[in-house]
Amino acid sequence: MIAEDVILKIKEQNDIVDVISERVKLKKTGKNYTGLCPFHNEKSPSFTVSTEKQIYKCFGCGEAGNVISYVMKDRNVTFPEAARILARRANISIEVDNGENNVQRDMYKKMYNINVETARYFYENLRKDKKAELYFLNRGITEATMKKFGLGFSFDKWDGLLLYLKKKGYSELDLLNIGLIVKSPKGSYYDRFRNRIMFPVFDYMGKVIGFGGRVLDDSKPKYLNSPETPLFHKGLNLYGLNFVIKNNRSRTIIIVEGYMDCISLHQYGFSNVVASLGTALTINQAKLLKRHVDKVIISFDADFAGQAATIKGLEILRSEGFDLRVLIVPSGKDPDEYIKNSGKQAFQKLIDDALPLIDYRLKRAGDGINFSNSEMIIQYVKKVTEIITELDPVEKDVYIKKVSEETGIKEQAIYDLLSEELNKSSNKMKKMNIQQDFGQKLYLEPAYIKAERTLLKFMFINEENCNYITGNMSVDQLSLQSHKKIYELIVKYKNLIIGEKIKNIEPMCEKDIECTKEWINIMEIEFSGNEEDHKRLINDCIKQLKKFKLEESKKEIMNKIKQYESKGLLEESIKLAQELIELQKNLKQL
Repeated sequence: MIAEDVILKIKEQNDIVDVISERVKLKKTGKNYTGLCPFHNEKSPSFTVSTEKQIYKCFGCGEAGNVISYVMKDRNVTFPEAARILARRANISIEVDNGENNVQRDMYKKMYNINVETARYFYENLRKDKKAELYFLNRGITEATMKKFGLGFSFDKWDGLLLYLKKKGYSELDLLNIGLIVKSPKGSYYDRFRNRIMFPVFDYMGKVIGFGGRVLDDSKPKYLNSPETPLFHKGLNLYGLNFVIKNNRSRTIIIVEGYMDCISLHQYGFSNVVASLGTALTINQAKLLKRHVDKVIISFDADFAGQAATIKGLEILRSEGFDLRVLIVPSGKDPDEYIKNSGKQAFQKLIDDALPLIDYRLKRAGDGINFSNSEMIIQYVKKVTEIITELDPVEKDVYIKKVSEETGIKEQAIYDLLSEELNKSSNKMKKMNIQQDFGQKLYLEPAYIKAERTLLKFMFINEENCNYITGNMSVDQLSLQSHKKIYELIVKYKNLIIGEKIKNIEPMCEKDIECTKEWINIMEIEFSGNEEDHKRLINDCIKQLKKFKLEESKKEIMNKIKQYESKGLLEESIKLAQELIELQKNLKQL
C-alpha cells in the first residue's frame, strides 16, 4: 500500500499537462489544452486537458480521469505501477515492503536530517549575533515567536555552514544537492546563505524542506530562497501551513505575501495565516489547501495585487470552489506594518471587510477611472463586461445593476455589451470546435447513465438529499459498478462537510480507472434553479432509473417467453406473460 499523503504528493508534483504532453501533442485553446484522443481514433481533436482542475476528458469517447488514471490507461498498468512511474518522474520516494527504493528513501531521509541540522545551526547563530537578534526584536518579534518559527542567522562567512555540516559527516555533494552550498567556476564550494536572517521553510507535515534568507544591509538580492530541490518546490508549498493545520476549526485561511507578514500576524493571534513565498498561487497549492480549508482570504500589498499573475492565481482558487475574498490593506502598506501601527482590531476589521473576488476585480477595473468622464466610463463598462461574462445568470443581474447605479448607464446598455462579449466568446468556441469547460458533450450517452450521475451528485451535495434518494431507491438500481461504489461511499461519509467528503471518497475511487472517470464526471455536474427545481429533477431521475430497470426486465421476460414457446413449454410461457402484463402496468404508472 502506498500512503495517501505520498499519492497526494505524486499528483501535486506531476502536472497533468506536462505528463500527457510527453505522449500527446497538446495545443493551448483558451484556458485548457486540446489534442487528438489517445484512447480512440479521431481526426478532429476532442480530447481536453484542464490545467486548473488537473483532469482530462474526451468529448468523443467519454474517457476522463486524473494524472494517475491517465498513466494507468495509457500504459495498461495497475494503480501502484502508475503511482511508481509518476513518483520516479518527480523524484519522490515511495515506501514499499519488499526493500525496493531503499536507496532513494535513505537519500530523502539524509536530506531532511541535513535541513534539521542546518536549521539548528542558524537558530543558535541568532543568539550569537546581537545585530541579527535586534532586527527581529526591533520589529516586535518576541523570543517565543522566534522559537516557534525557528528563526535564525547565517554568519558573514564563506564556509561557516559548510564546515559545520562536514563535521557532522556530510559531504559537499550532499549539501550541493540540497542547495545549501554553491560550486564556484574554479571548483571550490561556498555557503549559499551569508549574512542573512534565516527563515526555515516547513512542509505541511512540519518537515524542514528549505530556507529563505533576508539581508540586513542593502545587498542584493534582498531575499534569497533555496533553489528547487527534491524536497523544495515553491509552487507546491505555503509558508506556515504546518501551524495552520494544527488548529483551524473555522477552515478559513489568510494568505499573505512575505515571511514577516505571516510571522507578525501569528504573533498577534491570527493563527490561520500562511505566506505564498512571493509567487503567484498555483493549482498544486490550491489542491493542497483544499484538504484543509473552505474559505481563503488573500492579503497582498498593492503592488503585488496589481500583477496579472496574481489574478490568475485567484481564479485558480475560485475554480477549486473556495469561498474567496481579497483583503485590501490601506495606503499600500503590508500586513506586518499595518498591524503594528493600527493594532489587532483594525486588522480584524480588514478581514471582516474583505471583498469577494468579483467585487475586487470590479474595484480594480475602476482604478484610475474618472466617473464624470463619459469616455472613461465606457472604457470601464467594457472591462466590467469581460469580468461578469463568467458569472451565472443571478450573479450577472446583481452586478449589472450595481455597475448601472455606479455609472449611470442603463442596465439594458450593459446587457447589450455583455451580449456582444458572449457572442465573441461563442465564435471563438466554434472555431476551436470543442466545449472548453467540460460542459456540453459531443457524444451521446444513455439517459439512465446521466440520471445516475445526477442523483449521485445530489447525494454528495448534502445529507438531506442523500437520505431522500436512498429512501426511494437502492444501490442495486444503479447499472454501473463504479456508480454503486460511489453511492456506498457517499452514504458512508454523508454527514461530513464537502471538503472532508472529497478527502475520504476521492482516494477510494482513484485505484479504479472507471471509478475515477465517473467520479470526475459526477463532480463536474452543476445545477441551476431553486430547491423546488432540484427536488423535481431528483424525482425525474429516480423515475428514469425505475423505468429503465423495468424496460430491461421487460426485454428479458419477452426473450424467455420466445424461448419457452419454441420449446413447447406453454405453462411456463403463460406465467411469464402474466408477469409481463403486471410489469407493463407498472411502466404506465411511471
